[in-house]
Amino acid sequence: MSESKMSSTVGQAIHCRAAVAWEAGKPLVIERVEVAPPQAMEVRLKILYTSLCHTDVYFWEAKGQNPLFPRIYGHEAGGIVESVGEGVTDLKPGDHVLPIFTGECKECAHCKSEESNMCDLLRINTDRGVMLSDGKSRFSIRGQPIYHFLGTSTFSEYTVVHVGCVAKINPLAPLDKVCVISCGISTGLGAMVNVAKPPKGSTVAVFGLGAVGLAAAEGARIAGASRIIGVDLNPNKFQGAKKFGVTEFVNPKDHNKPVQEVIVEMTNGGVDRSVECTGNVNAVISAFECVHDVCTFLLAMQAICERETYRLSLKGTFFGNYKPRSDIPSVVEKYINKELEVEKFITHQVPFSEINKAFDYMLEENKMSGTAGQVIHCRAAVAWEAGKPLVIEQVEVAPPQAMEVRLKILYTSLCHTDVYFWEAKGQNPLFPRIYGHEAGGIVESVGEGVTDLEPGDHVLPIFTGECKECAHCKSEESNMCDLLRINTDRGVMLSDGKSRFSIKGQPIYHFLGTSTFSEYTVVHVGCVAKINPLAPLDKVCVISCGISTGLGAMVNVAKPPKGSTVAVFGLGAVGLSAAEGARIAGASRIIGVDLNPNRFQEAKKFGVTEFVNPKDHNKPVQEVIAEMTNGGVDRSVECTGNVDAMISAFECVHDGWGVAVLVGVPHKDAVFKTHPINLLNERTLKGTFFGNYKPRSDIPSVVEKYMNKELEVEKFITHQVPFSEINKAFDYMLKGEGLRCIIRMEE
Repeated sequence: MSESKMSSTVGQAIHCRAAVAWEAGKPLVIERVEVAPPQAMEVRLKILYTSLCHTDVYFWEAKGQNPLFPRIYGHEAGGIVESVGEGVTDLKPGDHVLPIFTGECKECAHCKSEESNMCDLLRINTDRGVMLSDGKSRFSIRGQPIYHFLGTSTFSEYTVVHVGCVAKINPLAPLDKVCVISCGISTGLGAMVNVAKPPKGSTVAVFGLGAVGLAAAEGARIAGASRIIGVDLNPNKFQGAKKFGVTEFVNPKDHNKPVQEVIVEMTNGGVDRSVECTGNVNAVISAFECVHDVCTFLLAMQAICERETYRLSLKGTFFGNYKPRSDIPSVVEKYINKELEVEKFITHQVPFSEINKAFDYMLEENKMSGTAGQVIHCRAAVAWEAGKPLVIEQVEVAPPQAMEVRLKILYTSLCHTDVYFWEAKGQNPLFPRIYGHEAGGIVESVGEGVTDLEPGDHVLPIFTGECKECAHCKSEESNMCDLLRINTDRGVMLSDGKSRFSIKGQPIYHFLGTSTFSEYTVVHVGCVAKINPLAPLDKVCVISCGISTGLGAMVNVAKPPKGSTVAVFGLGAVGLSAAEGARIAGASRIIGVDLNPNRFQEAKKFGVTEFVNPKDHNKPVQEVIAEMTNGGVDRSVECTGNVDAMISAFECVHDGWGVAVLVGVPHKDAVFKTHPINLLNERTLKGTFFGNYKPRSDIPSVVEKYMNKELEVEKFITHQVPFSEINKAFDYMLKGEGLRCIIRMEE
């Protein structure tokens, strides 16, 4: 915000957006609120970035606490001072700041002590929903007061905070990164570096690998600990914890003795330091009893413990012993100096209007942490017979085995391939089966041997794979993985020949190794593309099959030069994505060929400039195109699977340099016939599979094309239905209405 704009709002009420919680556990509502000017010793801030912390969720759910609604939550944030109240001397408009949920008045005995950060005036108060100075709220909607939360309420474009709860920071620090320093990261980091203080080369145990625990591990890494043992009940957390310096992982459930005894045995008597970050009293006791009995320390987050201490120390800490105003600016400097890496704590980003997605991510993470290694019961759309409507059933989804990943599917799409095999016309019928192969989701858990994916990763499951070990995967010229290439007849997993789906003990067959018409599915790790977590899964899910096939056929194989002429045979989703590729490549003319004249208007959105319907001519369509283009097009891509269309696509390209690419899959008895002179005249015929993309290596870059606005996937999406109405998606496709129907798994 410019200084001139801020100066015009000083002393006035500001009307802005805020995410208001009206009831416990109900989605926040974006409202227009009125934010009053700051009073004495208060500061009004413009919040630019805010983060969601488990504490916000805990009090929003109001389980066991005093419910105080309506309320504006939020306490991890970064912003700019808009105006200051009377008596504020160390902050001014334009200063970059982090609001903090606890404070530092700088006058009380605690603030003046070097040993405490528990300010008498401004220490955390979760029940107070008003400002200290006058007991009133600074937020209102049409005169109705809205309660504050932790004195910060950062889920609002503007908020009012006591000056003692505002840390002025280096304006060069990116607020979209350092905003997360204002609570959990500082709590865990400070617990380690300010309280536990592990010597270089020491051994450390961290109990609980959430954000606070990982920040404690990060502190141990910074301090130079040689061994950092992570303790958690969720085995999925270990892979992610490695980024924060954790070297070993202990799951108490894996042992038939107390975890403290396990750690003592691992470390020849106990660790030098331990930090407990769960709040569970049993974990606190374990953390205390696993430290060595000579001059060692334990930090506990909260506990009541009884033990003969010998020469051990039990210490508690609040906010990592940091004084908000005095110390937090130096934590920001650690980030600027590249001593502290905060980016790895940030896993998602959403616009303010979609703030409830942040709650969904956190709630889902909590839910997933409790399902690792267990059978999950969920909904799936099961095909019991060929051509009959799918039935929503409760299925059991087994845990992933070696080199497998279990995914939570959030969005899936219907492709012609699903319909073709569901109809079972001419193929081996395999029922009951769970179809679906275009989808986007989140990793729930991983099996043994999986190292490049971890719970919480955003992914696209792919119907073909990339093992990265075979000759095809190592070749730059092929994507036909020996191990994981498409197999339409196999309805079981590779590792053991069994299905991961069942209903009351009856196995349900997989489809293409993906089976995304289920809320959870199990996929080989080689068939999972990890993508940018900022990419909207309800859009990019369609990239996992048809769009990539057509796009890649054009940009990777046909490779039309800028200004060239291109013909696309078949204007379904694959053909239109080929046209989109020609548009991206800069083709000057894109000729669409289809028997359905209704498709031309739609095709214009994808760059098609001219339309040819073979039924409108009394000569072969290849001759028509050759006449239109003075000898033939520079490139053609065939996307129908009809052998006559394939021949036409080949024979319509220019001699000398024309390239035809075949994408469609013909009938097994079809025969491709053309005169050899067409080849001798230096026309080139090429085939492609999945657009020559390697799933794991290349599909993330296709998603980035969308993120960079080079590829427009929204125009492929013509319908959307809830999962319970999945059969509507089949109806749309069977009637030829639309291109892709997105199926929302959560309703």
